[in-house]
Amino acid sequence: MRNRFILILLCVSVLSGCWDSNEPERLVYANGIGIDYKDGQVVVHLQIINMQGLAKSESGGDPSSLNAADVGSATGKTLDEALFNLYHTSDRRIYWGHLSFVILSEEAIKTGNFKNTLDLLDRYRETRYRIYFFMTKGAVKDAMLISPIENISMAFSKLSDPKGNYNQSSFIPPINLREIIIELDEPAYYVSIPQLKITEQWTGQKEKKKDLLMENIAVISENKINAILPKKVMNGARLVNKQFVRDNVTLFPGTERNTSIIVYDKKTKITPIVEKNGKVRFHIKMKIKASVDMLKSGITRKEYEKELIRSIKKEIKYTYQYTQKRGLDLFRLSKTLYREDIKTWKKIETGGRIPLDEDSIKSIKIEVILQDTGKQTLTPIFDEQDDKSSKN
Repeated sequence: MRNRFILILLCVSVLSGCWDSNEPERLVYANGIGIDYKDGQVVVHLQIINMQGLAKSESGGDPSSLNAADVGSATGKTLDEALFNLYHTSDRRIYWGHLSFVILSEEAIKTGNFKNTLDLLDRYRETRYRIYFFMTKGAVKDAMLISPIENISMAFSKLSDPKGNYNQSSFIPPINLREIIIELDEPAYYVSIPQLKITEQWTGQKEKKKDLLMENIAVISENKINAILPKKVMNGARLVNKQFVRDNVTLFPGTERNTSIIVYDKKTKITPIVEKNGKVRFHIKMKIKASVDMLKSGITRKEYEKELIRSIKKEIKYTYQYTQKRGLDLFRLSKTLYREDIKTWKKIETGGRIPLDEDSIKSIKIEVILQDTGKQTLTPIFDEQDDKSSKN
């Protein structure tokens, strides 16, 4: 019996303990990082948030404290050096497992820090691939200090969780670390990053509240901003985007019949066609569902469908012509040919891209299924004798 007891003690003595564990309440949680470049130095801004905002508070305390954020700043000759200089001022160990977003300034991208940031986050063991990227021409630190409305946690802000906002109005698609790495490995070798702008479109009880607006995108390669695409260009891009969920399209603009229609459940297929002369052109085919939330009298179902098709075609053509003239392939036509017919792609590609002309889009065909809208207990807004959905 004594020998067995001694053996058990010896076994217990070699078991590993939790002496090197990190208790959650003793860590500082990084939610976002901003990167700038000034006077030959990399400037790092780190947003720290209160993780209590993720849980329901029953303490009866001030809920506004839950959406507060602290931003620390440090500089260095390199990104690593700036981060370690920031560590020197932190009270506790900074944990990176909850990092949600990165904001880069225009100057940081031009000096190669976009590539450096991707490499660092991809290699570091604590970070995950669900980190969203943004760029701004304004002050990076100011964008990181803006708190969301209604005193919700900073972990649910437009920067930390942009998908919620995008699913309601699919205009500027968010992009995360995983998607950026994939895009940079594709033949085009560039990505589209949402551009942030500080506005004051919301008002509290005492004063106006600053908020973030995303209407433009920056087309970026490893260390170059190829173009900033404005809102009007993005109108056509959103409809071709595969991530599209729902958004509104304006009909009959500039007339008394001016109204909007909600587009959703969209399916898009782009098909490359190799012509006899070797030129490659593309067919765009779309099938969408739409609904009218506010009916204008005197407009029939057929008129709604016809005008919707005309508006979508106009937006797509404008976006393509605008980007094609600037050497951009926003619709990923090169990628489509690469996937569908790699032999033809290899014959005509230059630097991973195929030549595109003004008439490279041969046709746009749109099928619209216009739904009756309103409460189920009410009379449908369309007459059943109106024409059925149109095809074009």
